[in-house]
Amino acid sequence: MPTRTTLVALLTATAAMSTLPAKAANYSSQPQGHLGAVLELDGDFGGDNIASILFTDGSTEDIKAGQGIAGAVGLHYQLATLPLDFAVTAGYKYVTTRASNANIFLDRVEIKAVGAYELPGHWWVDAGPVWHAGTRLHGDGYLPNVSFNDAVGATVGLGWRWIGIAYTNIHYNSAITGNVDASNVGVTLAWKF
Repeated sequence: MPTRTTLVALLTATAAMSTLPAKAANYSSQPQGHLGAVLELDGDFGGDNIASILFTDGSTEDIKAGQGIAGAVGLHYQLATLPLDFAVTAGYKYVTTRASNANIFLDRVEIKAVGAYELPGHWWVDAGPVWHAGTRLHGDGYLPNVSFNDAVGATVGLGWRWIGIAYTNIHYNSAITGNVDASNVGVTLAWKF
């Protein structure tokens, strides 16, 4: 389950970003292609449990390999004559625990290259490869630190205007954990300028 802090942060960012002046795609009226910036925020859920934290009150919390909030920036290129848009983003994904006396977290760098196809009514679908690098579980002395090998996977998404849902299929591997499924489903907020 996402923590209350995670949900509040995601909702606050959504409200703040919804006021940004993002351009809706209109392919038929653009005589030339368009190169612009991309700003993205994701909240992802799922994957195998890679650690369980036992608290002094008897409750537990699991750290899932695919879970986290990611922020990313990049560039996109919108073709002039076709409803296609290609984007490359680089970002940072992070998930932590609710422990107050330890800084236990999982983080990684995410690089995505996706192609989006616009459908009628401002709907879109996209797909492409993803690369996760520097994936590491930080145990802060309570758990062993685990470094995972770089991983390549694939993502597909469906959305309307600047909000969408995405599924990412990816697996992590380390000498300590072996193969770990980090596949996830998430909410994506993306603004293309």
